[in-house]
Amino acid sequence: MTNQLADVVKELAEKQVRFYATHDHPHGQATVPLSCQEVIRYAADPVGYLAEHYRVSREDYLAWHRSSYKVICSGFTKTGKPCKGIVRGLSMVTSPALWVQGQGGRCTKHG
Repeated sequence: MTNQLADVVKELAEKQVRFYATHDHPHGQATVPLSCQEVIRYAADPVGYLAEHYRVSREDYLAWHRSSYKVICSGFTKTGKPCKGIVRGLSMVTSPALWVQGQGGRCTKHG
């Protein structure tokens, strides 16, 4: 199947067809342009490709989405429960790499 897909992608590219992938993003959808070779890799593993594209691990890429693009405070409440506050400036993180960098941050209360 991969050889057939590669042949089709190559033929389309020769006809000036361009390729893009989209994914959920804090502001709706993000578009990532794909080369012919990247189309094949994306088709085999979309999540893995996008994680690599953003230079984060697969787990971090998925966690960025699950978090609704927010970085949650790493502090604890007085009762010992994890704080659910959002780290200042990281409520709508548009890049998974920035989201990863923000991990371990603290809200203004726990600053």
